[in-house]
Amino acid sequence: MTADQIENEILKGVAPDQKLAIQYVGGHARLLAGPGTGKTHVLTRKVLWLVLKEGIAPSDIIALTFTRLAAAQLREKLKEALDPHGLSTPPVSTLHSFALRQILHNKQSIRELPTPVRVADDWEERHIIQEDLKRILELPRIDKVQDLIQRLSADWETLKAEEGGWEDSFPDPRFLGALEQHKAVYGETLRSELVYRLKRALEQSGEFKLDHEYKYVLIDEYQDLNACDLAVVRSLSSNTDEAKLFVVGDDDQSIYGFRFADPVGIRRFPEDYGAERLDLEVCFRCDKEILQQAEFVASQDIQRLPKKTRPRDQAENGIVTRICFSNQEKEAESIAAKIDALIKEGTPAKEIVILSRSNKILEPIKARLVALGISVSSSFESELENDKSFRCVLAVLRILANPNDDLALRTLLELDNNDIGETKISALWNLAAERNTRLSSVLGEVQKNPNLISRGGETIKAYLDTLANRLRALKEIPLLSDQLQMVLQAYCNSGDMGTKINSYFQSLVTGQEDQTLEDILRAVSTSSEEIEQETEENAVSILSMHQAKGLTFDVCFIVGAEDEFIPGRNDGESMGDERRLLYVSMTRAKHQLYITYCSRRTNEQKFLGRVPKGGQEVRTITRFLKDAKIKTVMVR
Repeated sequence: MTADQIENEILKGVAPDQKLAIQYVGGHARLLAGPGTGKTHVLTRKVLWLVLKEGIAPSDIIALTFTRLAAAQLREKLKEALDPHGLSTPPVSTLHSFALRQILHNKQSIRELPTPVRVADDWEERHIIQEDLKRILELPRIDKVQDLIQRLSADWETLKAEEGGWEDSFPDPRFLGALEQHKAVYGETLRSELVYRLKRALEQSGEFKLDHEYKYVLIDEYQDLNACDLAVVRSLSSNTDEAKLFVVGDDDQSIYGFRFADPVGIRRFPEDYGAERLDLEVCFRCDKEILQQAEFVASQDIQRLPKKTRPRDQAENGIVTRICFSNQEKEAESIAAKIDALIKEGTPAKEIVILSRSNKILEPIKARLVALGISVSSSFESELENDKSFRCVLAVLRILANPNDDLALRTLLELDNNDIGETKISALWNLAAERNTRLSSVLGEVQKNPNLISRGGETIKAYLDTLANRLRALKEIPLLSDQLQMVLQAYCNSGDMGTKINSYFQSLVTGQEDQTLEDILRAVSTSSEEIEQETEENAVSILSMHQAKGLTFDVCFIVGAEDEFIPGRNDGESMGDERRLLYVSMTRAKHQLYITYCSRRTNEQKFLGRVPKGGQEVRTITRFLKDAKIKTVMVR
């Protein structure tokens, strides 16, 4: 294939503004990419250009995304594009996964984390770490522990933890000591500290080296980075002499204020790095009216970067309707009836989504849909996270990878069928804490001498012997996929949840020969259920507005678009997050957008949102749409 043929292949079907971004290789660059402008397509073609036209080895390029799903989608696109040329796929990962990989690569020089490094997932943090800390600190409610963990995470993400006297000023210094003691027994690292530890290592450890000297660093969703993330990017550019940054994002879509994401990062990138300004202007997703109304919301931010986003030439007008219901009963009844009609008219259920800022107002709507025989998909990953079989499968895989995985061992002690209860687990904790040693070490001693635990030692030993035999059989299986299948068969029944668990784990198997069990576990450990969401085939999706980021549907319902919910109690920059969240939600729709609210919410729903302590029935449309010129329908 000639050079011209290669260029034509890479740029086939590419719009003029996309072509400029793909071909630019002069230095650092920022690409502003609004919703539906084809940024994933540009990133894929950008890598092809670098590899096939500029001669950059795939291994010298790394792409960083914000979510695991985004990473998987980009990885698959790159594989499809590069495989025909016999070329490998560049590494693609989330920033958290990248941080973990670098930390593991430098495990000998990491002093601030327990070794081996083991990241606690959401369930482990909630049901093991938080519950234990509540008991250790003798706190009355779990939310007290959660507040302290959120404060600690915020201090890492905003870099306040590096200020002088930080530990003394922490709301409850006892908590820091209790967490360190828990780490000494279970060896966990919190996911929220991964990037912070990478940042400190890059800046402070002369021994710390990246796993590769990357020449190009592509970063998606740059607007979602917080102060700590941005500091890591700065270190990446300075620690690798030749590395060029190509960052993609949209300040209008910065919605993760709860983890201190700051749109200023993408707004100031050209000044901070002397970078080229590039733009994608054509929205290929939204019909004209949808994009126009969404832009009306975004334009209320006087600090937003100016954009030339416009609909594609062949775009239809689309439908945008604002519906005011007299109460939540009418809301649920009418929305369910409308969705039923849409499906009967030929719209696939999977192309319909319902979004809301309040999960509680969605419950009656979901019930109505189910009553009509319509399949509904909601909180898919959260369902798995809390399922006993899922937890056991994951724990066995983790112990298969590391027999001394303390958190996984604790999970099986707590959830597997073994007659081991809270009293025996507390006895194990006390023994480990007294000896200042890890749980796995104590379990090994109890397996040899059950009398170390006065009540229940024999029961613990019997279970550990059974577990050892199970693991021995698994290790004799050579193929990773076969090992996984055997574990799934042992713990998952053939019901609906068993099918979901099987599907989830199989989706993590890439089929690449060099994929390891550790790769699969790393993908699980560095994703967050707060922002990750998978949808199901043949079902209407019900999602939080945050979970809808990155997804697209023919028809979108934004339910509860009331000022009491959006912005709700948020003010200042948090209000900006809510406005951007509404913009992101509106631009999930391709052809039909329905924005609904109630003039009154009664009974339990009158207590939802920003209302007085005694509740409030009367509701108003969100201030961000109050003056929008949208067709309005009243349903009483």
